[in-house]
Amino acid sequence: MEIKPHISGLAITGYVFCGILAAIHIYIFTLEAILWKKRAAEVFRLPQSTVDAGASLAANQGFYNLLLAVGLIWGLAELNPDRMLFFSAAIFTAGIFGAITASPRILFVQVIPGLLAFIFIAFGFFPTNVWSYWKHPLYLLLILIGAGLVTAILSFIIENVFLKTIPKTSPRQISPNDYL
Repeated sequence: MEIKPHISGLAITGYVFCGILAAIHIYIFTLEAILWKKRAAEVFRLPQSTVDAGASLAANQGFYNLLLAVGLIWGLAELNPDRMLFFSAAIFTAGIFGAITASPRILFVQVIPGLLAFIFIAFGFFPTNVWSYWKHPLYLLLILIGAGLVTAILSFIIENVFLKTIPKTSPRQISPNDYL
């Protein structure tokens, strides 16, 4: 007789959020790597000159988003909560960085769904009554909050120290002399 593992409603909700996150990141990959020159000006509210100049950077960023989606799909395919936690935490912290340095809209696309996926997976898979277990959901949540705070601090430092010379209102033109 085969024993099937019990899957809680919280875990199933976590699967759904991980699936949504994967779909969002596949869409972002498609937008940034394939449809960038056609759709980016409208979606990201950028001037077409900025879109054209940043096409290769956007394709690179899109590939990173694809890797996040693949990681979530891998975790879902194997029903591996550790993998789903890692990739949802990566999306959460990357989203915090993006929300601070690029656009607050990222909070709704990456940060909140990443946090919800993390919470549902953590509480759906790991015991809540064993406080000595390092994967207790509240410990995991504290680790995620700590990572988010560190990311926020680094984001503010990078934004205000290293990127403050780049004006937000008009795109900076890059010349070959910038690399010499």
